Amino acid sequence: MADFNPSGLNHITIRVNEIERAEEFYGDVLGFELIRKMGKSMAVYQVGDEDTLVLVEAETSYDPSSRDYRVDHFGFYLESEEKVDEMAEYFREKEISILSGPANRKRGRFLFISDPDGNMIEFFYEEDE
Repeated sequence: MADFNPSGLNHITIRVNEIERAEEFYGDVLGFELIRKMGKSMAVYQVGDEDTLVLVEAETSYDPSSRDYRVDHFGFYLESEEKVDEMAEYFREKEISILSGPANRKRGRFLFISDPDGNMIEFFYEEDE
């Protein structure tokens, strides 16, 4: 059993067809606070005290008549960079598919895995700004 006890769900990332239309919906209609833009195709909104909703403009359009939905991934916050590496080792032992990482980013370290149904999950550590 992994030594993993999340305090919450840090973020959910959603793929959208048109970032401007999605920003209007989540920002203006739902009233979420835009806390940062990442390039032209990503927007991060505050939800509650510590959680965020991330919008990413998809490279391929979603067919609204399809019954498949488009959550990109959800992310769990870990308490250290070392913990990211420990989780990677644990997933390797369990023969869980590691999609990306563990690797460094500007202010931390991350790891992406896939669940048995192909849903992407991120485990990451990030220093405070």
